[in-house]
Amino acid sequence: MHANCRLMIVAVLTTLVTPTFAQEWVEYVHLTDRFIVLFPDAPTVRETTYVSAHDVVFPAREYSVRNSRGLFSMIAVDYTEAERRHEERPDQTDASSGERFWVMDVRASVAYEAQRWREQEGEITYDGWADINKVEGHQLQITNPDESRSFVGIFLNDSRLYVLNATVPKGFPAPELFRTSLQFLDENGRRVRYTTDPNGQRIDAQARPLDDPVDGMTRMVVE
Repeated sequence: MHANCRLMIVAVLTTLVTPTFAQEWVEYVHLTDRFIVLFPDAPTVRETTYVSAHDVVFPAREYSVRNSRGLFSMIAVDYTEAERRHEERPDQTDASSGERFWVMDVRASVAYEAQRWREQEGEITYDGWADINKVEGHQLQITNPDESRSFVGIFLNDSRLYVLNATVPKGFPAPELFRTSLQFLDENGRRVRYTTDPNGQRIDAQARPLDDPVDGMTRMVVE
């Protein structure tokens, strides 16, 4: 994420997160799935599965809150055992058994998920590349047939796919606080930011402890 984008997020937080407003939001920290996201309440967590671009089933968790302001959800897909799952797939064929075929499946995950959203009903009003702390991904905005709007962010980090979706009713403002809040954690629960070279390759990772939560906001840490 560029410096001006980081400043924009700070401005959004400063503008939107007043003490009263902050009490309504939860800074949700999940150490196993290695992320931080702001939800308008403690999310409901559902164990689920996700079928990849190459038809392999992976474990996933869905985190969601639904209220009068819309649906706020994130799915975290665990690709960390992709090599083993590809080797053990019951429908193995010569075409799907290449030594590094599983790597392609993981790397294709962002593009695959973006295409799944494009195939849904609705008018796409934004469809483009994005990054958060130099974690590359994709964002889409969709106006649905009922005139609600969906704001989608898709990011891949450390063999984990994160799919954020905020769908708000017709006439409601864009869910900036939710959709700009995703942060990534390392194995020690520290917030991580990457440095890239001119070719976009990661050359360094900077990790630091979590900042104190915004005044009045609840921080919920889950192992």
